[in-house]
Formats: sequence, structure tokens, C-alpha cells
Amino acid sequence: MFGIDLRTLALFRALLGGLLAFYVLNRVPDIGAFFTDWGVLPRSYLVQAEGWSRVSLYLVNGEWWFAALLLAVTFVFALALMLGYRTRAATIGLFVLMVSLINRNPLILLGGDTLLLCLLFWGMFLPLGARWSVDAALATHAPPEKNLHISTASAGLLLQVMSVYFFSAWLKSGPDWWPDGLGLYYTMELERYASRLGHDVLGQFPAVMHVLTYFVWLLEWGGPVLAFSPWLRKPLRFVVMLSFMGMHTGFILFMKIGYFPFVSLTSLTVLLGGWFWDWRARASERAHPNGPRIFYDRDCSFCLKTCLLFVQFLVLPRARIAPAQDSQRANALLTANYSWVVIDTADVAHLKWPAFITLLQYSPVFAWLYPLLSARALEKPGNAVYDFVGRHRARFGAVTASLLPRREVKFETGRVAQGVAGLFVALALAWNLTTVGVLPSSVALVTSPVFRVLRIDQVWNMFAPVPSHRDGWAVYPGKLEDGTEVDVLRPGEPLSWERPPYLSEMYANLAWHSWRWRITDKPYHGYLLYYGKYLCREWNWSAKPGKHLLTFDMDYLEELTPPPGGNSTLERRVLWHHECRPADVEQEKQQRKDDKEDPVRDERSRPV
Repeated sequence: MFGIDLRTLALFRALLGGLLAFYVLNRVPDIGAFFTDWGVLPRSYLVQAEGWSRVSLYLVNGEWWFAALLLAVTFVFALALMLGYRTRAATIGLFVLMVSLINRNPLILLGGDTLLLCLLFWGMFLPLGARWSVDAALATHAPPEKNLHISTASAGLLLQVMSVYFFSAWLKSGPDWWPDGLGLYYTMELERYASRLGHDVLGQFPAVMHVLTYFVWLLEWGGPVLAFSPWLRKPLRFVVMLSFMGMHTGFILFMKIGYFPFVSLTSLTVLLGGWFWDWRARASERAHPNGPRIFYDRDCSFCLKTCLLFVQFLVLPRARIAPAQDSQRANALLTANYSWVVIDTADVAHLKWPAFITLLQYSPVFAWLYPLLSARALEKPGNAVYDFVGRHRARFGAVTASLLPRREVKFETGRVAQGVAGLFVALALAWNLTTVGVLPSSVALVTSPVFRVLRIDQVWNMFAPVPSHRDGWAVYPGKLEDGTEVDVLRPGEPLSWERPPYLSEMYANLAWHSWRWRITDKPYHGYLLYYGKYLCREWNWSAKPGKHLLTFDMDYLEELTPPPGGNSTLERRVLWHHECRPADVEQEKQQRKDDKEDPVRDERSRPV
């Protein structure tokens, strides 16, 4: 019930690493805005508002280059996790780096961020690199032979994945979900989240949304229970996995809620049982009872490592690897063509690029690539790549000797680590039970310091207890030095108070959407001052004479969603009035110019 197949963990690891790499790349355009002192939230106010429990490496330095460096390191660690390279170190490093990144700006935090951290947390205690990884390929001893992994950490990961839905359903206690069945109606009326397809298509079928509301609510309640059923667990767990995946596919099509559905899809893969991989292996074995033979140059350690990696990542357990010097035929081909040799089950020898293509035929995972990559037009460029590597194999060998050494790898964690994981299973369950009122809030107060530092303080209250009935959009009217009225959020466009046709497309990304939505709430009004300063700097830094921004308001046009058939109401709220000082920007520009000319100038001479 609480076991996870090692091959499933490998799939989970690869998807999680790839998703984190994409996550980091998606943050790059907003480095200056969200993660530096130049941006919307300087470090001084972050510490004042959030306290020191939200630890972050980004607090060390507030410059753009430092934030970019940390993001680059995070990206490298994400790739390492995806490939299973020094997997445990990569997972631990990623957890620290992601906690730091998310803590740097809590107002852009989404449910997907919390779930990412929770998945990484449990991953630190699991053998994520035991299958289909660089670690498994180059380990000096074999990975665990048994595919099924059972531990307190595997129980923690499975419970974590299902907790998202179970406690979310528990918190959906309002009548919109049951008995009224209007949860999806109000969700689609939040046009800041609805996609064009959701707004223009799904929104036109109220009966369908009524049925889907019950489906989502009942699935979130019943799915986790069925996933841990002691009867018919294999088929039930598979059906639960596909049902939740279908639900998240609908979220992707009909809503713009960022990467949360993709994080959830990644997390749901842990429900995939070992029977699936056994079935794929049997099908592959029926098609190819015997594996190919791979021959490499004995004098080339880089060549051996390459073969080991191919066998690992192409999932070729029946492939046999041997030095070409041990086979008269293979040695003759290697010597004559300066190429590795792959002999297929029909006893046909293949060299260079065609040799790699031949291996794809035997892969139960990547065989679908064989028809695409075996095109004759690709053979010449493929051989050219192989020849380039062959000519420089001494250099590649030197690099791989330090980066990819054969080494002892400890795939499983010890008893102490599993004991810690078991403790957190109990703490996480208790924490979630406090969010639904089963346990007193004093329990959360005890665990809060640890959970806040680790950033796994989770509350799965998406669209709970009911979807918000408040929608709206921001308009920031401003005045320039020459008296011109402008739209600060949309420079170059005429100031307009009209409702945009698609609110979800007003923002560059969901991070900006989250920021501008959250600052409309009173608990976050303290952030408005620094956001105003940022907007002044952004506008005035490159403004021409007479076009500097002097003043602007932060207005929010709040629309209250009526019941079906009713009329909405609109209210204009002035959140903040800000006065810019263009002279400060000019002074800062001169300051930066002076710093470039004399970087060692006495820091005490800088104006405050």
C-alpha cells in the first residue's frame, strides 16, 4: 500500500527535474522585479514583514547579478536531478535553493510552489537515482535489485500527493460545491483565471459545469480513499491516477493557473504501479527476446561510460557490453572504421550513428523515436557528430574522468533518515488536520517554526471554502511632467477604464497576476509603497525630458460575481497614491556612472 516502484521513482525524478528547470527559466525575465532591491520588494522590508524564519540565500545580496547566479545554480541542480547525477546531493541542494527562491518574494507564491517544495522534501529521503540515472549507470556496485521500495519516506510521498486533494475537498465546505453545484461556475467567472477556451466555450454550458463541479468535489473526496484501498488496489489506484490527471488536463485547457497542474501531474506519477513497467518489459521481451551486443574500445574509458549510459537511459537490460578486442569481428570493424560496433539480434553489425539508431529499436521507452531518427537524411550529420566526438575523445575522457567517475553510490538512506521521515509523516498529517479544524490550532503553533523554516507549511485551500466571488482588474492612472495622463501599467496605450475582454491575458505571467491581486488585500498594503517606488524607477529611468512620471494612483476595479442570471456590480477602489521624485532617479543614474568609473570609492560618501 505504501510502496513505490523504483522505475516509477525514476520517472517522477526526471519529470520533477525537468519541471524545475522550466520553472527557473520562467523566472529569469523577472529577476530584477522580484528578486533584487531594485524591484518591488527590497530585502529590508521583506525581513520586516516576514521575519527571519523565512530564510533565503537571496538575502545575502540584493543585486541583479547575485540573483541571476543563484538561479543559474538552481537550473544546473535541476538538470542534475533530471538526469540522476549525484541525485541525493542534487535533491538536497535544490530543496535549499528553491526554499530560498520562494522565500524571496512570498506575494508571488502559488500552490504549485508549496507542492514543489513538499515533493523535493520527500525526495531527499528516497532512492530517486536507483533506476535510469547517471548514478545507476556508473556505480561501482549494482543498484537495489528489488524494484519495489517501501519506507516511511515512500509512505510520506504518497500521503503528501493525496493530501492535496483530500484536504482541499475538506476545506471546500461552502454551498457552492455542495449542494448547489456552482463551484465551477464561480471559478469560470473569475476571468483573471479563465482562459479563452474556458471563457468562450465551457462558460456557455452551465449544465456541464454543474456536473463537473460534483465530479471534482467527489473525486477529491473519494480518490485518496480509493488510492489506499486494501482491495483491488492496483486497478483502483491506476483509475484514480488517470482521473486526477484528466482533471488537471481540464485545468490546463480551461484555466490559467500557471504550472500548478503540471506539478500535480508530476506528483501523480508516483501512483503508477510496478505492474505497468513489468507489462512494458514483457512486451519488449516478446518483440526482442535477446538484446543487442555493444562493443567499445577497451583503451577508452569514456567509450565504456557512454555505453553504460546508453544502456541505462534507453532501458536495455538485455544488452551486453564488451570490449571490441574480445571479438575478432568487432575488433576488425572498430579498427577499420574507428567506430563502436552494435550487433543486432539478426547478427547485423552497425557503426557510428546507425549503431545508436539500432539501440532505439530495442528500447521499450524510446522505440517510437526509431522511425523518426532513422531517416537517411540524418545519417550524414549524425556520423559527423560521432566523428567529432571520436577525434576529441581524449578531451572528453579527461572531462568525464572528473565529472563522471565510476564511484560507490549509496542509493538508499539509513535508519536515522527514515526515522526523521517517519516523524515528518506524523507532523505533516497533524499539520493538515489543524487546517481543517480536527486538531486544535495549538498543534500547528508547536510545529510552525520547523515547517516555516523548511517552507512546507501547507494549506490546500484552492477555491475553498468557495471560489472567490470577487474579480477585477488594475488601472494605474498617472500624470507626467508635461501634464499628460498615462496608464502606468501599459505604457504607450491610452488610459482606459473599460473592462478588458480577457482578464487572464492582462499580465505577463501568473507571478505578476498574483502580486497585483494580493496587494489589494489589507494585510499586504505595506508592500504598496515599495511597489510604487519600483514603478517610478522603471518609468523614469529611461524617460525623456518632460516625460518623467510625477504621480499616479493604484486603482482596482472590483467586480462582484452574481449568482447565475444576475447582474454584476463594479466598485472602484483606490489602493494607493504615489508621488515620484524624478531627481532621485537621475541621482541614482549618476551614482552608478560614478561607481563604474571609480568602483573603490568610499562607500560612506553614498547619499542615503
